[in-house]
Amino acid sequence: MAIIKIRNQAIDLDAAEIPNLDTAKITTGTFADARISESSVSQHATTFDDNKIQSNIALLGFKTAVNGSLAKYNLQDQIIDEYEDNSGIDTSASTNETLAAGAYSAKSTVTPTVTEDSDDSGVDGDYTWYKWTDTSSTGSYNTDTTQSHEYLIVGGGGSGGMAEAGGGGAGGYLASTGLSLTGGNAYTVTVGAGGAGITSSGNGNDGSDSIISGTGISTLTADGGGYGSYAHFAGGDGGSGGGSGYNAGTGTGGTPTAGQGYAGGSGAGGTTPPGYGGGGGGGAGAVGVDGTSTTGGDGGIGIQNDISGTNTWYAGGGGGARAGDATASAGNQGSNNGRDKGGGGRGAANDATTSTTYCDATANTGGGGGAAYHLNGTGNSGDGGSGIVILRRTTTAPVVENLTLQSTANTASSAATKADLIMLMENAVGTATINTDIKGYVTADGGSNWTEGTLVDEGTWGTNKKILAFHDATVTSGTDMRYKITTHNQVLSSLETKIHATSIGWKAA
Repeated sequence: MAIIKIRNQAIDLDAAEIPNLDTAKITTGTFADARISESSVSQHATTFDDNKIQSNIALLGFKTAVNGSLAKYNLQDQIIDEYEDNSGIDTSASTNETLAAGAYSAKSTVTPTVTEDSDDSGVDGDYTWYKWTDTSSTGSYNTDTTQSHEYLIVGGGGSGGMAEAGGGGAGGYLASTGLSLTGGNAYTVTVGAGGAGITSSGNGNDGSDSIISGTGISTLTADGGGYGSYAHFAGGDGGSGGGSGYNAGTGTGGTPTAGQGYAGGSGAGGTTPPGYGGGGGGGAGAVGVDGTSTTGGDGGIGIQNDISGTNTWYAGGGGGARAGDATASAGNQGSNNGRDKGGGGRGAANDATTSTTYCDATANTGGGGGAAYHLNGTGNSGDGGSGIVILRRTTTAPVVENLTLQSTANTASSAATKADLIMLMENAVGTATINTDIKGYVTADGGSNWTEGTLVDEGTWGTNKKILAFHDATVTSGTDMRYKITTHNQVLSSLETKIHATSIGWKAA
């Protein structure tokens, strides 16, 4: 009952009889706590965001772990794991996890299973090689693991010409690394035959191509070598060009395939023996030498390659022949460079019975055959050497798969309903798309219920290295705290994601 003074007299009023009072008229006194609502106060309070503090604490924790050579250790309501070892990882629940140099990824090595029909194979240090030499049928190669290969492909050499002729050109030479052969695809191997020598005056024969083909690669073709010509005709075009016969006007060396060899040499001019000589066939390492009035041209030198463990010469040009007179027992032998440094045959002597053994190029070198000048019109020019195909790979192969990295249990002192996840990740190859190629999860009930958080980029900690985190993710209440990180779409040489350290924190709402 309120009291109102009228004429200095007090009267009583009920609460309902008191009119609305403007709060501005309340200028003294103190309100009791029970008289002020929580919302009346909280509406004026500024929300404090502690995400940066949480991330900074985690980063300090990571640095402390490194400096102290610590693995996994505890803070208040937080776990730090720097991956000094795997003690903080549940290996039974993780998949494809590989710990190397303080970081987890799904990169490992396997021993591929290869199905092939090579004519020879072997091991050279860290490598396994496969060699095809048979020209009678195609070969095959199949691996179950995508892997980079080194290769050597040499086409069959061209044969030499007959009668004041040029040497055969070497087969085309292809050699390189970085040929990616895809697991599960079949590849076909073809070895080119050498051009056959001839038994009467005329041009020799081209060599045949050596080839690797199959799904997912551009077909690799080493062209057969060009033939050696006779008289004043031009040498044949091919992997390396064939040498020209004696040049009474227009004969020139053959043209090589770009990137596979060199041109053949030209023949020398003249009118009667012994005034002219044929040019040498081109080799993989140099042009064929021009003939002169006193000598046939040397074949172009080949190239050495040790892909199968032994340094071997391949693809030398065949030597040109010099004309002899009726009493000569031998004409000029055109090319030590050919037969001795790449398989090319030497130019033949006049007498066919003594020339054949060194006219022919060595088999499976792709050398050009030597030319011949047989005054008696018998015998044959040199055969071109057959080609060869060799593949080499590391005996074990790196593979990258998708990663699941799950922590061991961490016990909270009281039931948690919120959790944070902070990680240091590295884009080792390519750039992972956050929340697509890399994802993070937390749980408070031992994994019965997982919550995927939305990772955000909170900065860098080095080249291609990111701080990824999410905060205050709602979890099913519990005390068994764990995290899980997964990577996706990982591909060797395209996308490889590494995890260097992780922190999980928690609290009750």
